[in-house]
Formats: sequence, structure tokens, C-alpha cells
Amino acid sequence: MTACDVAIVGSGPTGGLAAKVLSEAGLNVLVLDAGRSAPELHAISAIDRVRRRLGYRIEEDPAAIRRQRVQSSCYAWPTDPHAFVDDEDQPYVVDAEQPFAWIRCRRPGGRMTVRRHGLQFYRLSDLDFQAGQRDGGSDSWPISLADLEPYYARIERWMKIRGTRDHLRQLPDSLLAAETQPAPALQVLAGAIRRTWKDRQAIPCRTAAPPIPIRDAMATGRCTLRTNAIVTHVLTDPKTGLASGLRYVDRWTHRDREVRARVVVLCASSIETARLLFASATPQHPGGLGNSSGLLGRYLMDHLHLGGIDADIPPAAQDRSGHSWGYIPQFRNVCERDRRFIRGYGVQVFTEGIRCGVTVFGEMLPHPDNRVTLDPDVKDKWGVPAARIACVHGDNDKTMMRDAESEVCAMVAAAGFKIWRFNRQLSPPGLASHEVGTARMSADRAAGVLTPFCQSWDVANLFVMDGSCFVTQGVQNPTLTMMALAARSCDYLLEGMRRGEI
Repeated sequence: MTACDVAIVGSGPTGGLAAKVLSEAGLNVLVLDAGRSAPELHAISAIDRVRRRLGYRIEEDPAAIRRQRVQSSCYAWPTDPHAFVDDEDQPYVVDAEQPFAWIRCRRPGGRMTVRRHGLQFYRLSDLDFQAGQRDGGSDSWPISLADLEPYYARIERWMKIRGTRDHLRQLPDSLLAAETQPAPALQVLAGAIRRTWKDRQAIPCRTAAPPIPIRDAMATGRCTLRTNAIVTHVLTDPKTGLASGLRYVDRWTHRDREVRARVVVLCASSIETARLLFASATPQHPGGLGNSSGLLGRYLMDHLHLGGIDADIPPAAQDRSGHSWGYIPQFRNVCERDRRFIRGYGVQVFTEGIRCGVTVFGEMLPHPDNRVTLDPDVKDKWGVPAARIACVHGDNDKTMMRDAESEVCAMVAAAGFKIWRFNRQLSPPGLASHEVGTARMSADRAAGVLTPFCQSWDVANLFVMDGSCFVTQGVQNPTLTMMALAARSCDYLLEGMRRGEI
């Protein structure tokens, strides 16, 4: 049986960052990841490249689509299909009238390693952290931008974020390694928006190379990454109720293994983390580990997603030298209150050659009935109980996205772009792949699952450092905030261990 200081589930941006921070501080860290090993991944990629050169197209293979019927709905699936799970081997359960597209990557480094990932990184603002205080539509976070600002800066410095400083109330500036210039098409779009509307603008996206901090963690010599490890339970001490380690099943042998640890950190993704905590119920925690509030699994959110909007760029604005991303930050309910709905949406603009594609990400309001539970009957290939997911769009969500349809059309048309496809169908929840919530942080234990430092209220040596802790979602891509929260939590954890309190 392996023993370590800290055992972490998941090696994506947050799990990798936790491993990096904690191993660099001198702790012995073990990371369990359900993804394949590096040699397996290299072999699969080599085979894929050969097959494509010979004319095989997985997006045209009915058998492959059947096995990955959910994953194949992701735009990036055809170029990197083996980054995604097999839906037949790893099912989840939804009601037929409530579809949810759970896009899952099981690979060291997480979803950020998937080819064609958008790689956009934005801070949340106090308009997001305190949204509930402003409009009454939800609870507010128990932290503010000031609490997170030094950690945003730390992550941005490490990632070498590129973009622009725009001095927007709703989109705090990042610490930039380099400033970027807008592409010709974005310049035309930004000019048209600036001339027509006073409440909005188009900016270059803030981007960086895929953040894969697990590599830095491994370089310390104090972090071990164990792949093909499908975690089934958080182990607890029956006397103290504290976390004592993890149980996992080997992907290939199907044999159970256990690891012992002083501290357990979950970074498995919002849905998988909730599933794991429910599966780890004990006599001390009968409703799920750390669920004394009864709120575990509730308040699942995923960005409202409206895609499939395409236009041709006027010849004067075309740039055939490459592609670029632009961003129109939230403009609804920033300064003036919209009477039709609360919160807002951001618009991402992708240009390449003569084409422009637009995607809208809107804020889903948190609702307790949007939730994750364990299905009593369905299990995956390894005998792990499947997650049951219930998540639907509310009236506010639908009204907001109707507004987005008309405003996107108006902005693109104002720039002289010729729209040739305009999808008006809101994607099912999950397809934005920005799921958060399910173990939200709170100022007191009755109102949430985690403390403001992502520590379990009930189990002092259990931390959840992925997007599960989110109270509200904002409209920005969540990864940068998730990593900043993880860095803050790690500092708190290290100080607690130094004092002997954890």
C-alpha cells in the first residue's frame, strides 16, 4: 500500500497545479489519473495519424460515433477522439426529456490538452462574486476579487498570458506577458461596435499555451503520477471520520488498490467529484462524504451555449495568414439593469481567412434542482456507480439567450459581415464543457459544502480544488479562476499543515 503526504485525484489544470505547489513546497505527492499512460497515448496517436493519412475519417464512422455518441457532439472530437471517454464503457444517466452532454477527457493534463481547445483565460470581477447581492438571483461568493487577485496574478505570470489591458469593470485586467494586436477582421468588428453602441466593445482574447502544471510537479522529484487509476472511494478513518486515503481500480487488471495519505485533494471535475463523494458515504457521513448540509451535488451549472453562427468577412478585413480569437465581454446588466432578465453573456469571435464564427456563453443561474446524484442501478465497465445528472435551462436563461440571438446578429451585421448560417437552438446543458458547482463554498457550513478555502466543512483534511466550489458562474471561461482558487487553497493547506492543524 502506497503512503504519501497528499493524494490528489485528477491531473488537469487544478490537480496539476495543486501537485506543483505542494511538491515544490517539499511534500510527497501522489496524483491518481484515470487516463492512459504516456506510451499508450503516443502509440494511439501514431496509429490515428496513419489511419487518417490512409483516408479514414472517424467522424464518418457510424460505429465510432455510436461508442462515443455524447463525446462526438464536441467540435474537437474528430481531431482528438481518444482524448475523450468511451460512452459505452463509462455511462451516465439522464432523463430522456432533460438531455445533458457531459464532455469528458481522461488524459493526463485534462481537457486543456485536447487539440483545438479554445484556450481563453479571464478573471471574474466583483460583479460576479457579489452578483447575488446586486440582483437577488442567487447567493454571493464568500470571497471577493481582492482575495483572489494575488493568485490570479501568480497563475497569469506562470502561464504567460497574452492579450490587452482594457480597463473594464466587468472584466478585470490580467497580468500580461505580452500585448496582442487585434486581427484585421476584429478591428473592423470592434470599430463598428464602438460607433454603434456605448455599452460594449470587442477585444482580442486573453490566451496562453495549454496550462499543464503536472509537468512542473513531476520535475520536482517529489510527485508521482499514477495513470490508469480509476478512483472509486475516498477512504476515511472510522474513529475520527477524517480522510485516510483513496481506493482505486486499475483500468487494465480491474484490481482494487489503496493509497494512504495525510490529506486528500479532489480535482476530478465538478460532476465526477460529486459522484465520488456520494460513493464515499460512511456511517459518519450517510448522505455522502462531507454532505452534512445536504447540498452536495446541487447547483450544477454549465454556461448557456449558443454556437453555429457563421459569416463571411468583407474582403478588406480578411486575413489569410492565420486565425484569431476575439471577445465581446458581458454588456448586459453591467451598469444598467435589464428588466427582462438578470446576469448576462459574453461573445467569442473566431476568424480565419474569409470566415467568422461566433459562440455565445451565458451565465446559468444556480438552482438546487440542477444536480448530480448516484444512479442506483447503472455502473461503468469497472463496477463504479454512474452519475445521474439532472440539469435544465430556466426561464431567465432562455430569455437571456433570445436577447443574445438578436444582439449578435446586429453586431455582426454592423461590421458588414454576411451571415450565412445562424443557429438559434440553445445547446443542451453540458456542451459548453464549463460545468461548475455541486460542492459550493459558503461562509457557514449550513449553506454549502466547502469553506472559502475549498476545505470540506465536515472533513478537515479533505479539499476540493476543482470547479465544484463555484457559487455562481459568470460568463467568463472558468479555468483561470479554478486555478487561482486552487493556488489559494494550497497556500491555506500548507499553512495548516505547518501549524499542525491539518
